[in-house]
Amino acid sequence: MSKIIKQVILIRRDLRLKKASIAAMAAKMSSKFIFDNDLSERGDILQVELTLQEAEWLAGSETRIVLGVSSENALKSLVFKAELAGLSCCTMTSASQEEEIGNDFMEEVICASIGPDEAEKIDEITGNLRLI
Repeated sequence: MSKIIKQVILIRRDLRLKKASIAAMAAKMSSKFIFDNDLSERGDILQVELTLQEAEWLAGSETRIVLGVSSENALKSLVFKAELAGLSCCTMTSASQEEEIGNDFMEEVICASIGPDEAEKIDEITGNLRLI
């Protein structure tokens, strides 16, 4: 029996973002792991090495869950724990989304993704969080 593969998107609740902004960030974060791992030196080609779990996720259900975290510190802590557990993580800062949160002065981590990877591994880190 194959293991369930999923991805978790973490978005800060303290920013009080509009639902449309949350949806846009979640969509962008869902594919960010692909673009962050682009090996191509050309702008018109995408060449990515995927883990077995990432390939299985893309070819299968592409299950993704969007969860809320209380603060930037909580978000960074979860990303740190996930990286220690060997899970792939991506983050988005306010510099890449300043029109969404109106912060021109300080670059903050505003959302992150963990996985795609085995659901059990991700749940050990994010299992206590609520859907956003």
